[in-house]
Amino acid sequence: MTRSRRANVIALGNENPAWPDIDKAYANEAWQLLLRSLANEGYHCRAFTFFDDISFLEEFDPREWLVVNWGEEWAGEAWSDAEVAARIERYGFAYTGSPPDVLRFTQSRTRIKERLRDAGLPTLPWRTCAQPADAAHWSMFPAIVKGANQHASVGIDRGSVVDTPGELAARIAYLRDAHSDDALVEPFLDTREFQVAVLGNADPEALPPSEILYDTFGDLRDRLHTQAWKMDRDSRGYQEIRMPCPAPLDRPDWRDRIEQVALAAYRAFGLRDYARFDLRMLGDEPQVLDVNANPELDPPSVVQAGAEARGLNYGQLIARIVDSAAERMPLHGRDHS
Repeated sequence: MTRSRRANVIALGNENPAWPDIDKAYANEAWQLLLRSLANEGYHCRAFTFFDDISFLEEFDPREWLVVNWGEEWAGEAWSDAEVAARIERYGFAYTGSPPDVLRFTQSRTRIKERLRDAGLPTLPWRTCAQPADAAHWSMFPAIVKGANQHASVGIDRGSVVDTPGELAARIAYLRDAHSDDALVEPFLDTREFQVAVLGNADPEALPPSEILYDTFGDLRDRLHTQAWKMDRDSRGYQEIRMPCPAPLDRPDWRDRIEQVALAAYRAFGLRDYARFDLRMLGDEPQVLDVNANPELDPPSVVQAGAEARGLNYGQLIARIVDSAAERMPLHGRDHS
């Protein structure tokens, strides 16, 4: 459905009293920027934060209001963004981002690997390990060990790169003890790393990729974009890792292939409105390392960097995403009879 004016929007974001103060401050900074950007782009916006209750949506008509879904968790449960989307759907609203089934599917790194393989897309060989004894079945080193159901680099640090079966077994045990999770192991590529965002639906567009440059780090175990180095502004990684965009300037053929793979993966996973892909090079072929539905949209993000390289400011990026989602607004609201 084509609309002659921009939708009214309900901005929906998380609040959690258990968050550390630094996380609360970071979340509020991004939240306030979103609200200013929506206002500057001409949207009529109502803003709400929630922990485990969004019943206030009953006050609004889904024929006239769109939800800008900034929610990443329900009732403080990690990786529960699919539950947030499902609850918005129960109220009959269109909303930004991918639907619950896609969010649940892409929570599992094992399922991501299987979908990439089945779609004929480039990804490294892997094994999912439940117990330390499973390390005996892996022989490709150096390897990287990730939580099979973790994202946002949770559980990844310099100890994630292992060189022997013994180190692999210890890391599998660590993920079981620290995160109650299986481990996904794959070869570690100490090669150039890229991230690329995709926007849209019927005719999605790959934005210019960013490269993650670890050129000041001599030890390959430090050439990882860990959670600490993404979030801790005082960390060496936050301060020294550079992420130029567009990239790579020296290999336009790589850039074309990275964007081609990202678009194919976007379609293969049924992603919606926006997403991000993480890749490293194996020779001249980019290998998909992770698929990120509903990735971060704060200004340091790869999505924003790609948008700026395309000539879009932050508000215009948000408007692209919101207007894409508005095409799904229902013709008829809930039956209140």
